[in-house]
Amino acid sequence: MWAVWRQNRRSLIATLTLIVLLTAVTVAAAVVVEQNDSTWTFGQICSRWNDVGQCRPETALTLTTLFALLLPLALGLFVGVTAFSRDIEQRTHVLGMTQSVSRLRWYFARVVVVFVPITAAMVCLGLSLRWAATAGGNARAFAEDGAMTGIAFSLYDFPYFETTGIAIGGYTLLAMLVGGTAAIFLRSTVGAMVTTVVVFLFVPVALTLIVREDYGDPQIEVEPISGYARATEYAPNPYFTTDGTWVVAAGYVDSDGTRVSPDESRCAPVAEPDDRARRPDETDDEYTERRQIRQEATYATYDTCLRNQGVDRYEIAFHTEDDYWRFQVTETGLTLLLSGTASLVGMWGVRRLGP
Repeated sequence: MWAVWRQNRRSLIATLTLIVLLTAVTVAAAVVVEQNDSTWTFGQICSRWNDVGQCRPETALTLTTLFALLLPLALGLFVGVTAFSRDIEQRTHVLGMTQSVSRLRWYFARVVVVFVPITAAMVCLGLSLRWAATAGGNARAFAEDGAMTGIAFSLYDFPYFETTGIAIGGYTLLAMLVGGTAAIFLRSTVGAMVTTVVVFLFVPVALTLIVREDYGDPQIEVEPISGYARATEYAPNPYFTTDGTWVVAAGYVDSDGTRVSPDESRCAPVAEPDDRARRPDETDDEYTERRQIRQEATYATYDTCLRNQGVDRYEIAFHTEDDYWRFQVTETGLTLLLSGTASLVGMWGVRRLGP
């Protein structure tokens, strides 16, 4: 273990220093946001025309989040791969394995000395970004009259979920173990880096787009059909959140709850002679009542058309922020399971590693 420390101390110290600096910047910027009771969302960057005041901590948080998003892959490439490829390419592993050091000890010395401290530091960075994401207290606040007083987003949104909490630690460990395993089998730094990029880019995308929404049963909000209003040019967006919820599905369903895709073109109102103008013998109240009756008839006809195609109601499936930590633990568990698999494959490769 002492030999592993001496061999990797430069990269380990540099990596830990970078993570500590990112954590310190995140905490300092979040304190400013908290004190000003302001808002922040990923993507806010200062320009030279607007580089004062609140914009500076917002830019700092955006940049630290971006670095945190890229760090797991970078660590897999430049720490995970090189922790093993350096010995293998220089053939110094032969000397170690011909001494009293067992092959498993040779493998786990790198995991314990290099990978574990970096993973722990990344968890600390993720926890600081978790606090920064909700600093200010009104990042998703709306006034009682419905007017937006803050910027709406969800902690499940990209890249918040991937960079906050403890999941970033699981991703980091997975990237480094995949890099190390690739180095053991390919015995080439460049080849191992390419393999790490391919594998690691597939896993987060699969978890985000395919698996994550199934970590728990979503809550269901039932709404009336309101087909004509949903088909208009400015229809309300069911995926827009005002309270941090994560909407995973929305659409028409039948009486059994099965998703239905009706042909709404069949329900479009039939063009009628223009009767929008007020008639000469109408009062204002009569004109308003006639227009309202006509509008309600149009809405009813549209909904009847949808019902004839099997539509029973409109449902929105969503997860609240109360599920955030359960989702974080679940995804971290999955990445640790994949990390364990990569480690087992790596240990098997070490057993087959010859001179």
